[in-house]
Amino acid sequence: MNTTQSNNSKRTSARGVAGKRSPADRSVLVCDLSTTQTELASVVESGGWKADSAATSTAAEKYLYANEYHVGIVTITSTDQVAALEDLLTRHHLHWVAVVEAELIGELPVASLISDHCYDYHTLPCDKTQLIATLGHAYGMSVLRPKPAMQDIMADEDTKMVGKSDSMLSLYATIKKSAKVDAPVMITGETGTGKELVGRALHTQSPRADGPFVTVSCATIPENQIGNVLFGTDSESGKLEDANGGSLFLDSITDLPATQQMLLLRFMQSGQIEDHRGGQRSIDVRIITSSHNSIDDAVSNGTFREDLYYRLNILHIEIPPLRDRIGDVDSLAQFFFEQFSAESPGRIKGFSQQAKIAMHQHHWPGNVRELLNRVRQSMVMCESSLVQANDLGLGSQGSGDSERDAPTNLDEVRAKAEGDFIRKALERNYNNVTETAGQLGVSRVTLYRLMKKYGVNIAGSGRRNAATSK
Repeated sequence: MNTTQSNNSKRTSARGVAGKRSPADRSVLVCDLSTTQTELASVVESGGWKADSAATSTAAEKYLYANEYHVGIVTITSTDQVAALEDLLTRHHLHWVAVVEAELIGELPVASLISDHCYDYHTLPCDKTQLIATLGHAYGMSVLRPKPAMQDIMADEDTKMVGKSDSMLSLYATIKKSAKVDAPVMITGETGTGKELVGRALHTQSPRADGPFVTVSCATIPENQIGNVLFGTDSESGKLEDANGGSLFLDSITDLPATQQMLLLRFMQSGQIEDHRGGQRSIDVRIITSSHNSIDDAVSNGTFREDLYYRLNILHIEIPPLRDRIGDVDSLAQFFFEQFSAESPGRIKGFSQQAKIAMHQHHWPGNVRELLNRVRQSMVMCESSLVQANDLGLGSQGSGDSERDAPTNLDEVRAKAEGDFIRKALERNYNNVTETAGQLGVSRVTLYRLMKKYGVNIAGSGRRNAATSK
């Protein structure tokens, strides 16, 4: 390593990933996977930028989860780097500038990566002045583009959400839009996905944020008491009145008894409740409900009133299960690790590669709540400096041929997950590539390339083969 590179390494090491970067710093992430480091970090810093340099995709992920960037640079010196870079660039939507070996420009995988994910590119050896100018243009264009960032939505620890997958970015955007209006919201999703967290986020981002946020679990309160809890008694106010001026979150709404469904419907229609003197009192409250059951089934079989359903379901938010955003597992696990690190101060440093692979392979039937519990358990059980798969209770991932065929690193795990996800998306759309590409948010050309990359063959599967129908 030459003197410049040594200084760069010392500078980066001293600052550390945890040193927060703001996009306003005109900071850039330089992802250089080449074995012969190109000193790009020094080049861009000499042009007035603040650079963080990553020599692996894993290091780049750590920087991207710890900091905010508008722009990034990726070097491409071999077609072998394309798979790792495509995974990184697909999940992190910066204005990327590629710096490429000139002879690779004609290679289809490299050309496709640049075309699909990069703002611009330069060939090596690149001109410093032109590269700095391109970064400036990319930065300027990026700040004009609305960016659905977590921190815009999660302003405090009570509403902290973690994840930068496309499905989570879409969820954040939906929360922001729904928070601006005062209509009732119904939140659905599997157990453990964080429905109350979304409810709190809706409240804290709304004009009612200074008012109370009151929660009621319809599943845990006895049937003969829930009416008093909601609507009050002669001597005590109910939760509706307690939430006046704010939001009332009704969890497990399908467990609300029929009698209370009628009373809630009347309140939704009139905005009034009966006081202890027999009169009517107006209550200003936003109703947010959630259900882990299929509320459509409850309406169909008559256990939940259809007229109340339509009153409550003005706005609808569906929370994705963890298995559909498996790329967020690493950042979620790290978040919980830091949250519980005080219980084992300084002893455990993080997760082993084996543990990360096990977490990516697990189906997560308990969703984020299960991940939280497993991480906390692992920090109690761990007897080494790194959490192992056995500490998480994920030590047995199969045996025999299935174990020999299992992925051996995170890149293989992600590739398998993405391939499976594309197959399922095609099945849902009866192999119609146009519709599938639209749902996945990619072009048809990109989808065809991904299908080839992951060996997805659509011939003969599904109810009809419409792959070439459009």
